[in-house]
Amino acid sequence: MSAASSTEMKSGNLGVTLSTWVFILFSGGMPASDPSIVAACEAIRDAGEDDEIDALGQRLVEAILLALGSDEPGIGSVVALAERLYGPELVASDLGDASDRDERARAVRRYQFGRNLPWIARIIDRFPDGSVGAHWVMVEELTESVRVMDPYPWDDVDEQYDIPLVDFMVKWELAGCESVRYA
Repeated sequence: MSAASSTEMKSGNLGVTLSTWVFILFSGGMPASDPSIVAACEAIRDAGEDDEIDALGQRLVEAILLALGSDEPGIGSVVALAERLYGPELVASDLGDASDRDERARAVRRYQFGRNLPWIARIIDRFPDGSVGAHWVMVEELTESVRVMDPYPWDDVDEQYDIPLVDFMVKWELAGCESVRYA
């Protein structure tokens, strides 16, 4: 069974989060260049009510993990994969570049206004077992709070949540302000 099995929480799992981001882009008319990833996205899109949607989602996660080559790659590998899938001119990792927290928030808001697409960030957080570490989130909206999207919409576990803006910014800063977005 894959690292993102249907019995495990999906939050924080890069393969799962990246798969959902890729599917959102696919649904918006921005297909990846990898035929196996596109086929997995098409299977999800074309699934009927009786189809096992979780299994189709797992197929997409497995295609993404295969393309990544690692369960826990660094930001450089994540950006490199996104650039292979969409072209270097359509991928950016600059939302965390500003040295000032307010300017970083303004950059995200400008991106939201111009693109209205989610972006991926790595944050430091406390997990249910009490441990602290980095994990990946897909940011839907940044206002006075940050809406973190459900990283895997094909199961019955709703993992969407809101974080106060300052808390999110601190967690993102602790992880190095790493991000990936469709430019």
